[in-house]
Amino acid sequence: MERYFYFGEATVETTGEACMFPLSSFLGMSPTGAEVTTMFFAARNGTAFDDTVAVNHVGATPKEFMKEVAGYLQANSRNPFLVVVDGVNNIFATSNTDGVTVTTAA
Repeated sequence: MERYFYFGEATVETTGEACMFPLSSFLGMSPTGAEVTTMFFAARNGTAFDDTVAVNHVGATPKEFMKEVAGYLQANSRNPFLVVVDGVNNIFATSNTDGVTVTTAA
């Protein structure tokens, strides 16, 4: 069974900021600000440039956010659809995931 990460804003119908990536394409995470962590995925079009998702996590450091993502993966090991950010529901205990920026390889 393939598993997927989902990211989206509450206003996805107007911003277009939403995506879904297979967990098998997940490459890792890196802090890109005090309350921003970028998640990297193998490019869907096969180029050398990775697809990225920058997640805003208010109230948590990048390390805390990364720990929460790892725990979320373990706790939901049988769930094929893993919502990380949807703009409505906050799935993490210590951080408020309030925004996402999606960048895909052209």
